[in-house]
Amino acid sequence: MTDDDAVAGSPADLARQLRDAADQLMAGWTAAAGSMSGGVPLSRPAMPQFPALPATMSAQQVQQVLDDLSARRVQVQTLRDQLSTFDEQLGMLEASLRPVVEWTRTWAALEKSVSDFWRAGGGAGSS
Repeated sequence: MTDDDAVAGSPADLARQLRDAADQLMAGWTAAAGSMSGGVPLSRPAMPQFPALPATMSAQQVQQVLDDLSARRVQVQTLRDQLSTFDEQLGMLEASLRPVVEWTRTWAALEKSVSDFWRAGGGAGSS
């Protein structure tokens, strides 16, 4: 083992490495705080984006389900309103056609009586 190897593993070297890491961490925090307060930020790479916590994801998922259910209820209400309007229109058409049915039955009965009259008269006159 050389003297360099002994110094590299010494407590003083470890303390120096820890101090350098702490200085880098503080420089990053200082830069972030400076950018929030309008100061000139130091050029540091952006913090990595951490994944959402499971509880946050669950809350987002439940919120999406609630939003979807709300949207579907609006669709059902709209469809219900449209069907109600359509039912009213069918009722008006039905009410409008009832007199036509009565008129058609009366007309058919008149045609039958006239055709029976001509058949009976035509058959009697030819004998």
